[in-house]
Amino acid sequence: MWLRRELRSDSAGFTIVELMIYMVMGIVVVGAVFGVLISQWRQFGIHRETIDARETLRGAGALLTSELRGASASGGDLYTIAPQSMTVRSLQGVAVICGRHVTLPRFGLWDPSGSFEAAADDSVLVYKSGTTWSNLKTNAVWNGPTAGVPTCAWAGGQVPGSVVQVEVTAPSDTAGVGVGSGIKAFQRAEYGMFAQNGRWWLGRKLGSAASYEIVTGPLRAPADSGLVFHYYNAAGAETAVPADVVRVEIELRSESSGQAGFGGNVGFRRDSLTVTAFLRN
Repeated sequence: MWLRRELRSDSAGFTIVELMIYMVMGIVVVGAVFGVLISQWRQFGIHRETIDARETLRGAGALLTSELRGASASGGDLYTIAPQSMTVRSLQGVAVICGRHVTLPRFGLWDPSGSFEAAADDSVLVYKSGTTWSNLKTNAVWNGPTAGVPTCAWAGGQVPGSVVQVEVTAPSDTAGVGVGSGIKAFQRAEYGMFAQNGRWWLGRKLGSAASYEIVTGPLRAPADSGLVFHYYNAAGAETAVPADVVRVEIELRSESSGQAGFGGNVGFRRDSLTVTAFLRN
């Protein structure tokens, strides 16, 4: 009898008090782990938002300085300048001339890179062998070997994958332009800020476009100096005359997307950048 009673006592299991203690300990452990996960996720969110803000700055700074470094104010490449916008003659395509019409100012282009257009503000820069580059208005563009330009082909049977043909409106300025000459296509590009869905973005209008397309962002609001241009002449003084500009200082202030995630909204992260571009003039 005594042995059986002792065996029953040993197999009785946990008491209610013990189960409550284990349950409380489990809740504490799970809560601690969950708290660490929330903290780590919030840190990840902050890091992600910070990178987002910095990528916006790098992208906007690289694009705007690239446009300005390739521009010549004295050559008329800056159309308009303002504290929070500018309009510039923007490079859109490059190619090599592989054929020329016998009488017309019309050229075949070998495998062009980028875009050649013939809208109101489109133009090309063509190299005259042994002299200089000539700035010409684009009159018309055709895709394919048409419009009376001889078939493009280099010696040795090299045939281009694609041909674009361009006609310009200044026949007298095409003397010295022939097969092998370089050609660059340009469009009018306006850069500025615009609002969409309650946020501010760096936008671009190409040619005669009526509205901005998003380039990058979000940026801080105009009142908070999201984008500011400063234009300087050769004497180092600020100027409002496009033809006098030799240097442009660009202030950028970005704002992250601020998306909510696990652990709550990490809020907007903000950053700023100032870059300087010297025009080629």
